[in-house]
Amino acid sequence: MSDDITLRPMRADDIAAADSVFRRAFGTWFGLADPMQFRGDAGLFGSRLWSYPEGGTVALRDGEMVGLSFASRWGSIAVIGPIAVLPELWRHGLARTLVAAALDTASRWQTPLAGLFTFPQSALHLRLYQSFDFWPRHLTPIMGKPVMADAHSAETIALSSARERDALAEECRALAATLHPGLDLAREIAVVLERGLGDVLALVEGSRVAGFAICHNGAGSDAGSTAALVKFAMARRGPGADERLSRILAGCESFAASRGATRLVASAATARIGAYRLLCAAGFRTDVPFVSMHRPYGPAYDGPEDWVLDDWR
Repeated sequence: MSDDITLRPMRADDIAAADSVFRRAFGTWFGLADPMQFRGDAGLFGSRLWSYPEGGTVALRDGEMVGLSFASRWGSIAVIGPIAVLPELWRHGLARTLVAAALDTASRWQTPLAGLFTFPQSALHLRLYQSFDFWPRHLTPIMGKPVMADAHSAETIALSSARERDALAEECRALAATLHPGLDLAREIAVVLERGLGDVLALVEGSRVAGFAICHNGAGSDAGSTAALVKFAMARRGPGADERLSRILAGCESFAASRGATRLVASAATARIGAYRLLCAAGFRTDVPFVSMHRPYGPAYDGPEDWVLDDWR
């Protein structure tokens, strides 16, 4: 990294500049004619900084932002990314410095596992992350389908309007912990509900939550205003888990239709073969292939018994 570049924590007044760096970097990588149109009116950094105020790092040159990294804390898992560097500084070592900064944050959190998504076709990205002891686990495609305008499901409860919202949110948090030791989606749930970035849908069987989905929609959310994105969804393990996740997914499409979204986006590691096949059967098709990488190498919740959807971008 050049001596004229300095790092500091990301602040609230950095959000607009971070958004610009992110779009220029990824929009250029994907070959868009106008890189600033990448991800439309989605916004990643306002919600992340609200949820994890200690998670962001920015790189400055002459007072201008030229790169950034972020780490989010899902309880015992540190989710690394995005990492973005302006295209004119690619291959100058700045990305390596920013990955190290995100991992310093994860080290302070003392999370047993760190994970990320990256491009499986890019030897450059794979080498970068492998140099930090991240190793590829499974193909994890980002998938999408058109939303049926008449999609409707009455089976899931929208926490935004539920009278027992706090109790349901706590049940969702507790259910996630049964999936992987220490997994905690409480901040992801809170930011969606408290910042109006979508909704959390709970599937209730009898007196307990049997599954839930954290759905983003709207300008400034991870999805943007024309899509709905399933940030995380899970069904309780055991007999009937496939049917539960199918019902939750139907609830997500119903939510998307109610918001006027035209596309529903979700992702499942192919190791969760049942969940992946469920998406395929429901009409989802791959938009962009990613690969999940773990540090240290080992399973999280990516076995065939895990009926889970997640998005680590």
